[in-house]
Amino acid sequence: MTREPPNPRLTSMMSDAFTTHAPPKRPFRWGRALAAAALVPVLLIVVLFFSLGGKSDTGEAVIVTSSDYYRVIPISFDLKITATGELESKNQVEVKSRVNGRPAIIEIVPEGSRVKAGDVLIRLDLDETTEKLDQARLAEEQARASKISAEQELAIEISEAESARRAAEVTYSLAELTLLRWRKGDLVQERNELDLAINKAVRRLERAKRDYILSQELYTQKFISLNELEDAELEQIDATQALATAELDKEIYNNYEFVKDEQEYKSDVEQAKAELERTLSKNESSLEKMRSNVASETLQYQIRVQRRVDLEQQLVNSTITAPQDGLVVYATSVGSNRRGEPIAEGRSVRLGETLILLPDTRSMVATVRVHEALISQVEEGQSATLTIDARAGAPVQGQVISKAVTPDDGGWWNPNLREYRVRIELPEGIEGLKPAMRCTGDIFTGRVEHALAVPIQAVFTEGDQRFCYVPSGSRVRRQPVQIGRASDTLVEIVSGLEEGDRVLIRDPRPGEVINQTAAATP
Repeated sequence: MTREPPNPRLTSMMSDAFTTHAPPKRPFRWGRALAAAALVPVLLIVVLFFSLGGKSDTGEAVIVTSSDYYRVIPISFDLKITATGELESKNQVEVKSRVNGRPAIIEIVPEGSRVKAGDVLIRLDLDETTEKLDQARLAEEQARASKISAEQELAIEISEAESARRAAEVTYSLAELTLLRWRKGDLVQERNELDLAINKAVRRLERAKRDYILSQELYTQKFISLNELEDAELEQIDATQALATAELDKEIYNNYEFVKDEQEYKSDVEQAKAELERTLSKNESSLEKMRSNVASETLQYQIRVQRRVDLEQQLVNSTITAPQDGLVVYATSVGSNRRGEPIAEGRSVRLGETLILLPDTRSMVATVRVHEALISQVEEGQSATLTIDARAGAPVQGQVISKAVTPDDGGWWNPNLREYRVRIELPEGIEGLKPAMRCTGDIFTGRVEHALAVPIQAVFTEGDQRFCYVPSGSRVRRQPVQIGRASDTLVEIVSGLEEGDRVLIRDPRPGEVINQTAAATP
């Protein structure tokens, strides 16, 4: 059974029909987006749909009793979502600007050209990049000289620090040796000399005492004179005084000289050690500062080198070549980029901007936009029929391969609109397809079998209640209904209507609706 292409406006109408609004002053019917002037074409579409092959499951032709009413019968129909979009290559390469700043295009390959890998696509202005490269080379040389100077200063500082360290270590070592020599040499010798002096004084005193005693005996026997006796006595007195002096010298040395000398030698060692530690700390601080300076100058040099390399690469990138064979499509000719400044000679470009697309036209997909109210019905693997504007008489069968995770808004002119991008894969090898060709896709989301259904314009809503208008004498009354699944032309009636019932498929005229509330009041 051949079906007419769906009316795209009915999809929007169906989306509005499922939206619940606050109760208006008069009933708000499904598809209120259709103006009164569009009602007659809608009715003609419905009549034409069923007159050209719309049949019930029993094969009985759908009979419309009048131009205002539709008779309810079981029917089977496809569930589909109609969406518009455009073609794009499934596999395409985006050619972007890799040049900093905003260089101007001085040469570009014509759009629509077929190119081979390596062909020149775009040449960008090199003057600014060349000037920057000259400055970068000069800065690199200056940075290299600063780096070498810092390295030499570090080498000198290392040598001086080593010399200062060795000198401090020698001073410290000598101070320790001096202390050790004093303890094991001078101190021992000094104490030995003091002990020896005491020993000599003791022996001399003993001898003086013996001589004095002997002199007394000799003087008694008149062998020596009184002077000689007195000399012996004086000698004994001198020896006694010498012993006392020797003992005093030892006491003074042990209590004073020894302590003073020990403190002086220890102080020399401690000062030499402290000086060594200060030297090591000073050396480390100076060397760390010099190393930091070398690291800084090295980094500056590396930055200058990288800057020069980048600019040299910028010169290379100023000539953009094709990475693969393909059809040249300017990026501003497709998608949302159409609102931007067209790609042309003299136009400035920014870093990372997509300039040219090289699509593989052998494998194409259609990207259509589905309203957020309907996106939950779309799944990967569903079949779709695509009508391409450039091939209006040759529909193409495709398959849904993906849907976007987040929606696109309608821009400043329609900020409340939310649409999801759905990609539909086309068969390979279709000749004449190009990116950005406009297309309309019917995505088949299911099928309703043998169910009561009415045209979507026959269902109205007020608040959270849905209803149809059914005849009641010469007028019409509201009949509450519960709806099920819907296509862009038909909606399933789950309850509220019976087979053979008639429903109004237009807006009721003033005074045509029975006031059921008033009629129910006694």
